Amino acid sequence: MEFVDAHVHYWDLSAHEDRYPGLQRFFPEVYSDYLPDDHRADAAKAGVDVTGIVHVSATSAPRAYLAETSWLDGLHRADPARPAAIIGGLDPRRSPDTVEEDLGAQAASPAFRGVRMLSGVDPAAAATARALRLLADRGLVFDQIIRPAEAAAYVPLLSGAPDLAVVAEHAGWPDPDEPFADWRAGMARLAALPNVHCKISGLGMALRTTAAGDLRPYVESCLDLFGVDRCFFASNFPVDGVGGTYADLLAAYREITAHLTGPERRALFSANARRRYRLGG
Repeated sequence: MEFVDAHVHYWDLSAHEDRYPGLQRFFPEVYSDYLPDDHRADAAKAGVDVTGIVHVSATSAPRAYLAETSWLDGLHRADPARPAAIIGGLDPRRSPDTVEEDLGAQAASPAFRGVRMLSGVDPAAAATARALRLLADRGLVFDQIIRPAEAAAYVPLLSGAPDLAVVAEHAGWPDPDEPFADWRAGMARLAALPNVHCKISGLGMALRTTAAGDLRPYVESCLDLFGVDRCFFASNFPVDGVGGTYADLLAAYREITAHLTGPERRALFSANARRRYRLGG
Protein backbone atom coordinates (compact mmCIF):
# COMPACT_ATOMS: atom_id res chain seq x y z
CA MET A 1 0.00 0.00 0.00
CA GLU A 2 1.27 3.46 -0.89
CA PHE A 3 1.62 5.79 2.06
CA VAL A 4 2.60 9.45 2.11
CA ASP A 5 3.60 9.87 5.73
CA ALA A 6 2.52 13.42 6.42
CA HIS A 7 4.12 13.88 9.84
CA VAL A 8 7.58 12.56 10.66
CA HIS A 9 10.37 13.82 12.89
CA TYR A 10 14.01 13.16 12.08
CA TRP A 11 16.58 14.09 14.66
CA ASP A 12 20.28 13.47 15.00
CA LEU A 13 20.65 14.12 18.71
CA SER A 14 24.31 13.16 18.77
CA ALA A 15 25.00 16.18 16.54
CA HIS A 16 22.06 18.51 17.22
CA GLU A 17 20.99 17.88 20.80
CA ASP A 18 20.75 21.60 21.55
CA ARG A 19 17.82 22.02 19.17
CA TYR A 20 15.39 19.81 21.13
CA PRO A 21 15.39 20.59 24.85
CA GLY A 22 11.65 19.94 25.03
CA LEU A 23 11.96 16.44 23.63
CA GLN A 24 13.98 15.08 26.53
CA ARG A 25 11.66 16.77 29.00
CA PHE A 26 8.31 15.63 27.60
CA PHE A 27 9.11 12.44 25.66
CA PRO A 28 12.18 10.79 27.20
CA GLU A 29 10.97 7.42 25.88
CA VAL A 30 11.84 8.44 22.32
CA TYR A 31 14.91 10.52 23.10
CA SER A 32 17.26 8.87 20.61
CA ASP A 33 18.35 9.42 17.03
CA TYR A 34 15.67 8.88 14.38
CA LEU A 35 16.91 9.19 10.82
CA PRO A 36 15.72 8.20 7.33
CA ASP A 37 17.01 4.63 7.63
CA ASP A 38 15.13 4.21 10.93
CA HIS A 39 11.88 5.32 9.31
CA ARG A 40 12.57 3.13 6.29
CA ALA A 41 12.94 0.11 8.58
CA ASP A 42 9.70 0.96 10.42
CA ALA A 43 7.80 1.26 7.14
CA ALA A 44 9.17 -2.05 5.88
CA LYS A 45 7.92 -3.84 9.00
CA ALA A 46 4.51 -2.24 8.47
CA GLY A 47 4.34 -3.42 4.86
CA VAL A 48 3.76 0.01 3.34
CA ASP A 49 5.46 1.71 0.43
CA VAL A 50 6.32 5.18 1.71
CA THR A 51 6.53 7.35 -1.38
CA GLY A 52 6.90 10.65 0.42
CA ILE A 53 7.54 12.07 3.88
CA VAL A 54 6.45 15.42 5.26
CA HIS A 55 8.89 16.44 7.97
CA VAL A 56 7.44 18.69 10.66
CA SER A 57 9.71 20.71 12.92
CA ALA A 58 9.80 19.87 16.61
CA THR A 59 12.64 22.18 17.58
CA SER A 60 12.12 23.96 20.87
CA ALA A 61 15.29 26.06 21.14
CA PRO A 62 14.86 29.67 19.92
CA ARG A 63 14.95 29.83 16.13
CA ALA A 64 16.53 26.38 15.89
CA TYR A 65 14.08 25.71 13.06
CA LEU A 66 16.41 27.66 10.77
CA ALA A 67 19.31 25.24 11.25
CA GLU A 68 16.98 22.25 11.15
CA THR A 69 15.42 23.31 7.83
CA SER A 70 18.89 23.77 6.35
CA TRP A 71 19.89 20.27 7.52
CA LEU A 72 16.67 18.77 6.14
CA ASP A 73 17.25 20.49 2.82
CA GLY A 74 20.51 18.56 2.56
CA LEU A 75 18.64 15.30 3.23
CA HIS A 76 16.03 16.22 0.61
CA ARG A 77 18.66 16.88 -2.01
CA ALA A 78 20.17 13.46 -1.32
CA ASP A 79 16.77 11.69 -1.39
CA PRO A 80 13.85 13.83 -2.63
CA ALA A 81 11.28 11.57 -0.91
CA ARG A 82 12.87 11.70 2.57
CA PRO A 83 11.74 14.35 3.19
CA ALA A 84 9.60 15.30 0.22
CA ALA A 85 8.26 18.35 2.06
CA ILE A 86 9.49 20.40 5.01
CA ILE A 87 7.24 22.13 7.52
CA GLY A 88 9.60 24.48 9.31
CA GLY A 89 9.05 26.80 12.21
CA LEU A 90 8.28 30.40 13.02
CA ASP A 91 7.97 32.56 16.12
CA PRO A 92 5.35 35.27 15.52
CA ARG A 93 6.59 37.20 18.58
CA ARG A 94 9.74 38.21 16.72
CA SER A 95 9.85 41.53 14.91
CA PRO A 96 8.01 41.67 11.58
CA ASP A 97 11.34 41.93 9.75
CA THR A 98 12.71 38.85 11.55
CA VAL A 99 9.58 36.83 10.86
CA GLU A 100 9.82 37.68 7.19
CA GLU A 101 13.56 36.92 7.12
CA ASP A 102 13.00 33.55 8.81
CA LEU A 103 10.39 32.60 6.23
CA GLY A 104 12.65 33.67 3.40
CA ALA A 105 15.61 31.72 4.73
CA GLN A 106 13.61 28.51 4.99
CA ALA A 107 11.94 29.04 1.62
CA ALA A 108 15.37 28.74 0.02
CA SER A 109 14.75 24.99 0.18
CA PRO A 110 12.61 23.75 -2.72
CA ALA A 111 10.98 21.31 -0.27
CA PHE A 112 9.74 24.04 2.10
CA ARG A 113 5.95 24.06 2.30
CA GLY A 114 5.03 25.96 5.46
CA VAL A 115 5.43 26.23 9.20
CA ARG A 116 4.21 25.04 12.53
CA MET A 117 4.44 27.41 15.48
CA LEU A 118 5.27 25.55 18.67
CA SER A 119 5.47 28.65 20.84
CA GLY A 120 4.45 32.27 20.92
CA VAL A 121 1.07 31.87 19.27
CA ASP A 122 -1.73 34.08 20.55
CA PRO A 123 -4.69 33.67 18.19
CA ALA A 124 -5.96 37.15 19.15
CA ALA A 125 -2.64 38.93 18.60
CA ALA A 126 -2.03 41.15 15.59
CA ALA A 127 1.43 39.60 15.25
CA THR A 128 -0.09 36.15 14.68
CA ALA A 129 -2.51 37.47 12.06
CA ARG A 130 0.39 39.25 10.34
CA ALA A 131 2.43 36.01 10.25
CA LEU A 132 -0.50 34.11 8.78
CA ARG A 133 -0.92 36.77 6.10
CA LEU A 134 2.71 36.23 5.10
CA LEU A 135 2.06 32.50 4.81
CA ALA A 136 -1.05 33.01 2.71
CA ASP A 137 0.65 35.49 0.41
CA ARG A 138 3.43 32.97 -0.24
CA GLY A 139 1.11 30.01 -0.73
CA LEU A 140 2.48 28.28 2.38
CA VAL A 141 0.72 25.97 4.82
CA PHE A 142 -0.07 26.75 8.45
CA ASP A 143 0.40 23.34 10.11
CA GLN A 144 -0.69 23.70 13.72
CA ILE A 145 -1.70 21.83 16.84
CA ILE A 146 -5.09 23.29 17.77
CA ARG A 147 -6.53 21.65 20.84
CA PRO A 148 -10.33 21.55 21.22
CA ALA A 149 -10.27 24.10 24.04
CA GLU A 150 -8.39 26.50 21.74
CA ALA A 151 -10.61 26.04 18.70
CA ALA A 152 -13.03 28.85 19.50
CA ALA A 153 -10.13 31.31 19.83
CA TYR A 154 -8.64 30.19 16.50
CA VAL A 155 -11.86 30.46 14.50
CA PRO A 156 -11.80 34.30 14.11
CA LEU A 157 -8.11 34.19 13.20
CA LEU A 158 -8.54 31.50 10.55
CA SER A 159 -11.81 32.96 9.28
CA GLY A 160 -9.90 36.16 8.62
CA ALA A 161 -7.53 34.29 6.30
CA PRO A 162 -9.84 32.22 4.07
CA ASP A 163 -7.12 31.86 1.42
CA LEU A 164 -4.66 30.30 3.89
CA ALA A 165 -4.12 26.53 3.76
CA VAL A 166 -4.50 25.22 7.32
CA VAL A 167 -3.75 21.74 8.62
CA ALA A 168 -5.01 20.88 12.10
CA GLU A 169 -2.41 18.47 13.40
CA HIS A 170 -2.77 15.40 15.58
CA ALA A 171 -6.57 15.32 15.34
CA GLY A 172 -6.61 18.12 17.92
CA TRP A 173 -4.47 16.15 20.40
CA PRO A 174 -7.38 14.66 22.38
CA ASP A 175 -7.06 14.23 26.13
CA PRO A 176 -8.45 10.83 27.18
CA ASP A 177 -9.21 12.27 30.63
CA GLU A 178 -11.55 14.90 29.20
CA PRO A 179 -15.05 14.33 27.75
CA PHE A 180 -15.07 12.97 24.21
CA ALA A 181 -17.93 15.34 23.41
CA ASP A 182 -15.74 18.35 24.22
CA TRP A 183 -13.04 17.13 21.85
CA ARG A 184 -15.57 16.54 19.08
CA ALA A 185 -17.16 19.97 19.58
CA GLY A 186 -13.78 21.65 19.21
CA MET A 187 -13.00 19.72 16.05
CA ALA A 188 -16.45 20.59 14.68
CA ARG A 189 -15.62 24.29 15.03
CA LEU A 190 -12.51 23.81 12.92
CA ALA A 191 -14.26 21.59 10.40
CA ALA A 192 -16.78 24.37 9.74
CA LEU A 193 -13.94 26.35 8.11
CA PRO A 194 -13.48 25.09 4.53
CA ASN A 195 -9.77 25.94 4.42
CA VAL A 196 -8.93 23.67 7.39
CA HIS A 197 -7.81 20.09 6.77
CA CYS A 198 -7.39 17.45 9.45
CA LYS A 199 -4.18 15.49 9.89
CA ILE A 200 -5.05 12.24 11.65
CA SER A 201 -1.87 11.70 13.59
CA GLY A 202 -0.56 11.87 17.13
CA LEU A 203 -3.24 9.58 18.56
CA GLY A 204 -0.64 7.08 19.73
CA MET A 205 1.07 9.92 21.56
CA ALA A 206 -2.11 11.39 23.03
CA LEU A 207 -3.86 8.14 23.98
CA ARG A 208 -0.72 6.07 24.67
CA THR A 209 -2.10 3.25 22.56
CA THR A 210 -2.35 2.30 18.90
CA ALA A 211 -5.15 -0.23 19.36
CA ALA A 212 -7.74 0.16 16.62
CA GLY A 213 -10.63 0.08 19.07
CA ASP A 214 -9.22 3.04 20.99
CA LEU A 215 -8.36 5.08 17.90
CA ARG A 216 -11.57 4.34 16.03
CA PRO A 217 -13.91 6.93 17.67
CA TYR A 218 -11.44 9.73 16.94
CA VAL A 219 -10.63 8.66 13.38
CA GLU A 220 -14.27 8.12 12.48
CA SER A 221 -15.27 11.46 14.00
CA CYS A 222 -12.61 13.27 11.97
CA LEU A 223 -13.86 11.61 8.80
CA ASP A 224 -17.44 12.46 9.69
CA LEU A 225 -16.71 16.11 10.49
CA PHE A 226 -14.18 16.99 7.80
CA GLY A 227 -15.05 14.43 5.16
CA VAL A 228 -12.61 12.09 3.46
CA ASP A 229 -11.44 14.83 1.09
CA ARG A 230 -10.10 16.99 3.97
CA CYS A 231 -8.39 14.29 6.04
CA PHE A 232 -5.17 12.33 5.72
CA PHE A 233 -3.14 9.95 7.86
CA ALA A 234 0.34 10.42 9.29
CA SER A 235 2.51 8.49 11.74
CA ASN A 236 4.01 11.19 13.97
CA PHE A 237 6.95 8.83 14.37
CA PRO A 238 8.96 8.33 16.39
CA VAL A 239 6.78 10.14 18.97
CA ASP A 240 3.71 7.97 18.42
CA GLY A 241 6.01 5.10 19.35
CA VAL A 242 5.05 5.76 22.97
CA GLY A 243 1.76 4.04 22.10
CA GLY A 244 2.94 1.16 19.92
CA THR A 245 4.99 0.26 16.88
CA TYR A 246 4.75 1.80 13.43
CA ALA A 247 3.31 -1.49 12.19
CA ASP A 248 0.70 -1.42 14.96
CA LEU A 249 -0.35 2.11 14.02
CA LEU A 250 -0.66 1.41 10.29
CA ALA A 251 -2.56 -1.79 11.01
CA ALA A 252 -5.03 0.23 13.09
CA TYR A 253 -5.49 2.79 10.31
CA ARG A 254 -6.11 -0.03 7.82
CA GLU A 255 -8.60 -1.80 10.08
CA ILE A 256 -10.58 1.35 10.83
CA THR A 257 -10.87 2.25 7.13
CA ALA A 258 -11.49 -1.27 5.81
CA HIS A 259 -15.11 -0.41 4.95
CA LEU A 260 -14.17 2.53 2.72
CA THR A 261 -13.79 2.35 -1.05
CA GLY A 262 -10.40 2.01 -2.70
CA PRO A 263 -10.35 5.65 -3.87
CA GLU A 264 -11.30 6.85 -0.37
CA ARG A 265 -8.48 4.89 1.22
CA ARG A 266 -5.99 6.14 -1.36
CA ALA A 267 -7.11 9.68 -0.58
CA LEU A 268 -6.51 9.19 3.14
CA PHE A 269 -3.22 7.31 2.87
CA SER A 270 -1.57 9.27 0.07
CA ALA A 271 -3.48 11.46 -2.39
CA ASN A 272 -4.79 14.13 -0.01
CA ALA A 273 -1.40 14.73 1.63
CA ARG A 274 0.27 14.75 -1.77
CA ARG A 275 -2.14 17.47 -2.91
CA ARG A 276 -2.05 19.49 0.32
CA TYR A 277 1.76 19.64 0.40
CA ARG A 278 2.20 19.90 -3.39
CA LEU A 279 4.29 16.76 -3.71
CA GLY A 280 3.44 15.97 -7.30
CA GLY A 281 3.13 12.47 -8.67
